[in-house]
Amino acid sequence: MPVLSALLWLAGMGGTLAAETRDVQAPATGAIEPLRLESSTAGATLAGHFARLVDPARKLDFADVLKADAAGGMEQRSDFRGAGQTRDIHWYRFDLLRASGAPADWILEMGEAYIDHLDLFIPKSIDSRRMSPESTAADGRPQSPDAFRLVRLGDFVPFSQRPMKTRLHALPLTLPEGRPVSLYLRVDSVSAIRLSARMWTPAAYAGHQTTDLLFQGLFLGILGILMLGYVALGLLLRDGALLTYTGYVATVFFYYLFANGIAAALLPDMSGWFINLMVGSSGFLGFAAALTMWVYILDLRNRVPLLMRCYQGLALVTVLLLPTTASSFYAITGPAVTLSALVVVVIALVLTARMTLQNPGDLSSRFYLASTLVSLTGFLLTQMSLRGVLPADFAIADPYQISFVLAVLVLGVGLALRIGRLQSERLRAREESAFATKRAEEQRTFVAMLSHEFRTPLASIDSAAQMIELSGAVTAPAALTRLERIRNTTRKMVELVELFLSSDALDQGALALKPEPVALGQLMEEALGGLRGTEADDRLAVAVEAPDHPLLVDAPFLGVAIGNLVQNALRYSPPEAPVRVTAGHDDGQIVIRVADRGRGMAPEEVERIGSIYFRASSSRGTKGTGLGLYMAKKIVAAHGGSLTVDSTREDGSVFTISLPPSVSCSAVRLI
Repeated sequence: MPVLSALLWLAGMGGTLAAETRDVQAPATGAIEPLRLESSTAGATLAGHFARLVDPARKLDFADVLKADAAGGMEQRSDFRGAGQTRDIHWYRFDLLRASGAPADWILEMGEAYIDHLDLFIPKSIDSRRMSPESTAADGRPQSPDAFRLVRLGDFVPFSQRPMKTRLHALPLTLPEGRPVSLYLRVDSVSAIRLSARMWTPAAYAGHQTTDLLFQGLFLGILGILMLGYVALGLLLRDGALLTYTGYVATVFFYYLFANGIAAALLPDMSGWFINLMVGSSGFLGFAAALTMWVYILDLRNRVPLLMRCYQGLALVTVLLLPTTASSFYAITGPAVTLSALVVVVIALVLTARMTLQNPGDLSSRFYLASTLVSLTGFLLTQMSLRGVLPADFAIADPYQISFVLAVLVLGVGLALRIGRLQSERLRAREESAFATKRAEEQRTFVAMLSHEFRTPLASIDSAAQMIELSGAVTAPAALTRLERIRNTTRKMVELVELFLSSDALDQGALALKPEPVALGQLMEEALGGLRGTEADDRLAVAVEAPDHPLLVDAPFLGVAIGNLVQNALRYSPPEAPVRVTAGHDDGQIVIRVADRGRGMAPEEVERIGSIYFRASSSRGTKGTGLGLYMAKKIVAAHGGSLTVDSTREDGSVFTISLPPSVSCSAVRLI
């Protein structure tokens, strides 16, 4: 419920607060007690000791404010509350009283550091023992603007020109003893207005500055160390989540560097519009970086693709809005981006909680959840303070500044665990890959040895059968038929062994082609020469266009590819069906087609043609290993070409070898 309430409140841009701040004519319900500065006072807030007037029309000048104050038109306030990003001008009256015996010298400190304009009107007679009656009201306050001097503060005043060179806006005051003093302050800022003011003795202020700067230094130092360490680690591991996390930390680093007034001290002549640009743009870029970071951390690409696209689009829009941060439009775009950031944090909280429940053994998701909770808590507290739900000075430091340090440290632990898990998975994958490679190498070695051992007995069998046939000792037709069958079977076994060895070599890239000049007609003759004089020769219809066209190819291996296609076409076509083979050139390419009249293949089978050991369903009942087309595809690819298939059920198939123009060598002279 608190989160929902905050969302609804932000969606209304703090309407309740706006109505409250615009009720400027209500008179004070009672006299304001001035802040009494005693001799024992070291530092004290002005909360409860000031009145406020809001000028939505931006038309009141100092004289109008003095008249409104004299008429009771300034509203007494008990605490400082933020007004959010508004173009209203806020007027404050601070009432001070130096008690008897208290020191005369004091320091007034006001913040936030990023407020654009703080115009302080101080009575000129602040050091006088008495004031002329005609220039004062009944309560002793001067009525004429001429009785005040103006001191300009705010980040639009260069640091080098400020009364005191401090992080927040401060100036020394010498107060009269026993007499109330009223100071008037005009506040105008395109950034969120969250004003607080305190009075310090010089000694106490020095101690406060030491503590404050120590905290700011530690904060920026931690972020700087995180940036340097994680950017190096992210580049080393090439991890997107780690790099975007580093970018997010970097934007927060620069945001607080400028928003807290540290950059102004480092660059004392820096202009106010540039500070506004850096504060606003670093906030916007931080939101864009956070969106990208959550895409990686939550793995939205695989888990919620639609949400990933929404995040990417929102990040792009945020980047495009960067120029508005140095203009009056920032009062509109700033709250819009803030509301979007709150929604994104809530979504991240839900998704990280879901990850934790789904993967209880994954510790990184628990750290993501804890980091999101801490970040959301600080974010809500800061926004409620900025927009007046909580007092502006309810905490010593910016709640988000403290929560962010805790959140990034917790998130860093989660990312470290994630990196460790990824490294373990990569190591396991490498080990499995190395084991698989070793096993495959052992298998290839075994197949090569086995195939080599097969060659000798097969050659002996073929030689013995041939010698028996040539000796004339066997004359019976049945016996001669058996001898021929023995030789044919032996040759098929030899071809099968060579096929295994060649396919394995091609698959491993170990078979080096030896391109040589050859005519297209000669290539086709060598590829189909083994079929001459056989029954298959009568079924072949070969047409070679431009048989003298020179090529630069490895003719033996390309011949194997063509031969495999032709043998497949003969094997899978009906016994009497012709097989048409054509060869020629088309647009510079060499095109060789083998068309059969077989049973054809389904589209899903055509896509798998050329895969090792794959055989289409139409090949059932026909002997084969599935290596022929695999080898043909590999050989053609080694020549820089492609093997495509056009097949239709019951209408046959057309296999097309396309070789690039580089295999044509018209300039080569064939011998």
